[in-house]
Amino acid sequence: MHRRHFIGAAGALALLPRALRAQARPLRYADMHSHIAMWGKDAAKENIRAGMEQGGMLLVARKYVADGQVIRLMAGGYGVHRAAAPGELAANFDKNVPLMRARHRREGLAEVLSAADLERVLKERVPAIVMSSEGADFLEGNLKRLEAARSLGIVHLQIVHYRVSEVGDICTERALHGGLTAFGKQVVAACNRLGILIDVAHATSAGIEQALDISAKPLISSHGFVADYQPTYTMDGARARGLHLPVAKKIAARGGVVGFWALGQQFRSLGGMADAVIDAAGKLGAAHVGIGSDLAGMPTTVMRTYAEFAELGEILAKRGVKGEDLEGILGMNYVRVLRQALAA
Repeated sequence: MHRRHFIGAAGALALLPRALRAQARPLRYADMHSHIAMWGKDAAKENIRAGMEQGGMLLVARKYVADGQVIRLMAGGYGVHRAAAPGELAANFDKNVPLMRARHRREGLAEVLSAADLERVLKERVPAIVMSSEGADFLEGNLKRLEAARSLGIVHLQIVHYRVSEVGDICTERALHGGLTAFGKQVVAACNRLGILIDVAHATSAGIEQALDISAKPLISSHGFVADYQPTYTMDGARARGLHLPVAKKIAARGGVVGFWALGQQFRSLGGMADAVIDAAGKLGAAHVGIGSDLAGMPTTVMRTYAEFAELGEILAKRGVKGEDLEGILGMNYVRVLRQALAA
């Protein structure tokens, strides 16, 4: 990214209404998984930058949904309601990712496309977007498309979502591949080579362990929760999304990060979410826990805006999470693994 984009992003704050500038917090947090201003009739009218600044968000992984055209909310959770036509998911990706980036430019948002970009964001403290995809379905089995996606700006790839795909199995449907496919394993290795952060949210335990065996760099599970039971696709959608504790420990042991979502049907309040985060920090180490809010991506939530992200930080601090542990959970752990992924 050219430096002028960062200068423009920093200067754009002065263009905000005085009331919004007065409410803005110091930018210090990072969200591992967000759909801010992606859905709903008013999404086009939202000001992403203002929402980030009011909550003190320095960095947001804003995710394009790669299987969005073929999934919908059904009884028991999201699932595929029709087969994708050949080339459909690839074409939608190629069309919509540039539109996302054009919006970021209009709002004066920086983008993290390289290690140097990340360091400038951290130094200059301008709100920035990490271009991400929820699912690698847009590849349609073609590894060359991953290189093209990197050129389009994707630096954070969640390899599966709600569609059992060419990449591998998902935790909410019957397994067909025993984890990752041969192609899926190639995708993991290629992400390391291309400087793309690997995200295993929605994958099965088998798929996650295979990704851990292949990846030379730490990976993340961006949004969900840690479960003391073995999740299975026969459970309801929320319970099936649990990350089994032994698998979470393996992610942590390899230097990765496990992100917690703000699902309302699981946590009745931000305090309940904070309890789960603190419990996980005790089991995995605070350096391996983060927040992937799934903002604007869930039917029920305890985090409707980024003001609640900041409030979560206040609750964690009141409950004894301090210093580097607090900063890490609220974003710097994600920054660490993103930096490692982007490094040549």
